[in-house]
Amino acid sequence: MSDILGGYIRKKKADSVFLSLEDGESVVVKQLKDIKLVTKAGFGGEEKEVLRLVVEVETSEGTREKNFDNGTQRFAQELQEKGVKVGNGFTITRTGLQTKTRYTVSDVTGA
Repeated sequence: MSDILGGYIRKKKADSVFLSLEDGESVVVKQLKDIKLVTKAGFGGEEKEVLRLVVEVETSEGTREKNFDNGTQRFAQELQEKGVKVGNGFTITRTGLQTKTRYTVSDVTGA
């Protein structure tokens, strides 16, 4: 039974248009395709501007293009400090839960 549920969850995660990570999970971004600003509804319903990274990642179902949204200044600074540009590959790691969530970037590779 857990094999069926686990397989279903992996497939749904692979098929999602959004990249999502659990606490302590990392994903290797094969290539950053684009970075853009988008407006989304925040937790309280107010509109806010966030960074949307369009990335190519390897999933259990093969290579997929996914969106990764983040609205924190800290993450934007992390990208800038690590020199991430369109065309680069890198690793994103999530640590923490809810308001304590942080994403870090490592292993940046050139275009």
